[in-house]
Amino acid sequence: MAAIADGEEQVLLRSREQLRQGATQLKLMAGGGVSSNYDPLDVAQYTEAEFRSAVSAAENWGTYVTVHAYTPRAIKTAINAGVKCIDHGQLADEETVKLMAENGIWWSLQPFLGDEDSNQFPEGSANKRKQMEVSAGTDNAYRLAKKYNIKIAWGTDCLFNPELALKQGKQLAKMTKWFSPYEVLKMATFDNAQLLYMSGPRNPYQDGKLGEISEGAYADLIIVDGNPLEDIQLIVDPEQNFNVIIKDGVVVKESFSPSPRQK
Repeated sequence: MAAIADGEEQVLLRSREQLRQGATQLKLMAGGGVSSNYDPLDVAQYTEAEFRSAVSAAENWGTYVTVHAYTPRAIKTAINAGVKCIDHGQLADEETVKLMAENGIWWSLQPFLGDEDSNQFPEGSANKRKQMEVSAGTDNAYRLAKKYNIKIAWGTDCLFNPELALKQGKQLAKMTKWFSPYEVLKMATFDNAQLLYMSGPRNPYQDGKLGEISEGAYADLIIVDGNPLEDIQLIVDPEQNFNVIIKDGVVVKESFSPSPRQK
């Protein structure tokens, strides 16, 4: 799912290659990362022309490009080339967020807080220092996103960490630092689906709607023992509080405890 490409021609070649292999959208690395050992956070890693090559290939296939980026320079370069979504972006400044708003850019943010639920790096390591720098920008990023009414998607960045994957509900519940429980749940369901819809004909979910309860929609439902709009902490422990989980119309978990009257 990954390829190294330098220069406009290589980026175009690899982009087309990924699309032929079934990619629903393309993601490029616009700048440095926390867990990667060889690229500092402050570096910008593609030129505008290189981004345009990927954008051109994606648009020809009816889909879009998103980028991994933290810094203003990386974000601005990508937006100027036609990229539609920024993943991370915790170090964005106000000027950059204004540019995002003006261009209708999606912002896939994560509640990186450098706490016990973060990816763990050795104290004093370069990775740990980068992690804390990013975490320090998280609060400002969410506040700017709200101020300029940016379209926000929710993510976790825990793809390669099975232990953190079990804590996705806990990560989601932390979002009430900036949003209401309703806004949090809508972001993780309906709003995320709207971002996925941007992949157009490449969207693998063609048989119904995502992120909503309606006739003909994909039947992805969770029945909670309680009201998460009143107590968002219910989603922190899905094993205990999710009584029924339905995926695409199939019940994959059912653990109702019948009341005395039902017995």
